[in-house]
Amino acid sequence: MGIFQTLWKAESDIDDMVSEHVNLVSNTILKFRESMLYWLEEGDLDRANQLAYETHSLEGDADDLRRKIEMKLIDGALLARSRRNILDLLEQVDKLANAAEASLDFTLLQRIRIPEELIPVATEIVSKTVDIMSAVQEGMGILLRGGENILSHTDSIENIEGEIDELERDFIKKLFSLEGLDLAEKILVRQYLESLVEISDRAEDLSDEMEMITATRRG
Repeated sequence: MGIFQTLWKAESDIDDMVSEHVNLVSNTILKFRESMLYWLEEGDLDRANQLAYETHSLEGDADDLRRKIEMKLIDGALLARSRRNILDLLEQVDKLANAAEASLDFTLLQRIRIPEELIPVATEIVSKTVDIMSAVQEGMGILLRGGENILSHTDSIENIEGEIDELERDFIKKLFSLEGLDLAEKILVRQYLESLVEISDRAEDLSDEMEMITATRRG
């Protein structure tokens, strides 16, 4: 039995729906990676936009499922305190997909070209973004099953976020040392970077939420 049945005594399939929502967000991040890497490495706008459309579609599916879960909660599927916890978790998970969608929109609609010297750092950030989503998915799975060993997963999320922070600093240092770009171009590329690392920032927020819920359960 899942956490919602055992701990919060819910008589619903909310835990399965939340798990499916996390899966959809994970698939959104995977498709985001495919689109972003295609743009960075191939520069093919049409193909990157096609993949971005698929990203948007997955994000829309996640939104639809989130609304269904919210309606079940509004109808009283869980106890009042538990409803608030689940709504908070849903919001934090959803922000990862939203951030991925926003990063692609920002990049592709403006056709932002990343200097060749910075592409390896950008692609590594994208890859680690998928890693952090995997840690989120594993941690949420533990939480949904009522497991206690959540800290190893939240620690993993925070460690990967720290690695992305290091890559972000490296990116900025290299960016502003480039002589072939004017200041306006450098500012635009930095804004691209900020959109990219927003995903991992939101994952760190989610890890804090997961730890808080675990602490509440133990209390």
